[in-house]
Amino acid sequence: MEKIIFILTLSIFFTLSSIGQNLGDSPQTKLGFTTIIKSEVLEDSLEIFTHLPFNYKKNKEFPLVLLLDANASFKAFASCTELMAYERSIPLSIVVGFPQYKYTNYDSLGVEATLNLLAKFIDEELLPYLNSKYNLTHTIIWGQGGSGLISSYFMLEYPDLFDGYISDIPDFRLITKKTNSKNAFDKLKDKNVNYYLFGSKSKDIYNEAFLNNLKSNAPKGLNWNFSISEEPNKVIYLLNNYMHAIELFFNDVEE
Repeated sequence: MEKIIFILTLSIFFTLSSIGQNLGDSPQTKLGFTTIIKSEVLEDSLEIFTHLPFNYKKNKEFPLVLLLDANASFKAFASCTELMAYERSIPLSIVVGFPQYKYTNYDSLGVEATLNLLAKFIDEELLPYLNSKYNLTHTIIWGQGGSGLISSYFMLEYPDLFDGYISDIPDFRLITKKTNSKNAFDKLKDKNVNYYLFGSKSKDIYNEAFLNNLKSNAPKGLNWNFSISEEPNKVIYLLNNYMHAIELFFNDVEE
C-alpha cells in the first residue's frame, strides 16, 4: 500500500511539473541585459544596462533614452518606455541605464571637473559604442536630484551631446555660479536643443533662480518646458514627469 501511495505521489509531482515549466525569458518578460564597457577616459570597467524594444530588429532605427541613477531607475523607467511605445504615444526606443555614482564627486570645488570627465566618456566612448551596436536617431538623457544637476550641466556646457535633456527637481546648489549667470546659455546660441525642467511645490531658491534666468536669457534655439508636479509621492511624480517629458520630446522632434 505504501508503495502504491509513493508511486501515486511521484506521478502527481511529475504531472504538476509538466503543467508549469520554466521556459526562460521571452520578449514579454525580459527587461534587458548588462554589458561591461572598458573606459580609458574613466580608467575603469563599468556596467551599462540595455533594454531593446519588444520588436527590435537590427536594421531598424531607434531613438535612445539614457537614464542616469540606473541602479534605481532602469527597471521602472524602461518598462514605462516600453508601455508608452506599445500604446503608440512615443516611438519604440532603446533605453540604456548608466550607474554614474562612482564617477561623480559632489564637491563644490571639484564637481565641474568630474562632470566634464563624465561628458567626455559619454561623447568619446559610450555614445560611439552604442552607435556601433544600434542604429540610433534622436537621443535624450534623464536625471533627477543630483543626476538632474548632471543633465542640466550637460545641456548648458555640451548642448550637442544629446537632442534632449530631462532634469527632474535638480540640485543646483553646487553650480549656482553657472546657472545664475547671464552667460549661462552662451554655448546654446545657434543650437536647437530640447530641455525639460521639473520643479517642486516646496520653495527651492536655486531652481527658482535658474527658472528666472531661463525666462530672461534663454536663446531662441533652446526649446524649454517647465512644470511643477502636485503629486506628493516621489516615485509617482518621477515616473509621471519622465513619461510627460519624453512624450513632449518626441512630439517636438517630429514636428
